[in-house]
Amino acid sequence: MRFSLPFFFFAALALQAAPPGPAGPSIIENGSFDDPVDPLKGWIVDYAFTGNSNYIGNKSHVSIATEGVRKNVVQFGSAGDAGVKMECRSFVLERGFKYTCTLDIKGGGYRIYFAGYQFAPGVRPHESPDLGELRMIYQSKAAVGSSAEWKQEKLELPGVTLSQQAIDHLKKVRYLTVYIWMAKPGCVDNVNIVKTADPAMNF
Repeated sequence: MRFSLPFFFFAALALQAAPPGPAGPSIIENGSFDDPVDPLKGWIVDYAFTGNSNYIGNKSHVSIATEGVRKNVVQFGSAGDAGVKMECRSFVLERGFKYTCTLDIKGGGYRIYFAGYQFAPGVRPHESPDLGELRMIYQSKAAVGSSAEWKQEKLELPGVTLSQQAIDHLKKVRYLTVYIWMAKPGCVDNVNIVKTADPAMNF
């Protein structure tokens, strides 16, 4: 099939104008919250296991809603000064890779970071731990803000030049989550995490 010169000219312009795609497929499950059976599949919103009075009722403040033209977004309600939180299911931290998270967010103020975990004392290591079997020992640089309209937020691990102290902590990390906290009502959608090779993470 033949195409005229103007076709190629405008096609090239369209390619230049298109935003860059993700570095690869997202490594977390159900980041668009559109699982037909359980829209929150792959996510932790129930923190009753912690015994922390601030978050025992956390799950009652997290729901799936329609927000404008968006369907199946996570909606955070109000829970007082403690705020409301959620995390993706933990995944293995692979040495030699950096992690980049993008998500759409509205409301806040919010605080989002990569949380690093090791097995809690007394828990025998195994392949598929629940969050209650882990203990948080590391937090990445956080994305912090608020927005009256939808915006895309981005954060990275490491995201900063790693100090020796940070490296020492990261050496003990076995699993990661993306931790999303909101002080006031808001919404989250389209959470994606990709990994790319990074020599700084090869420790």
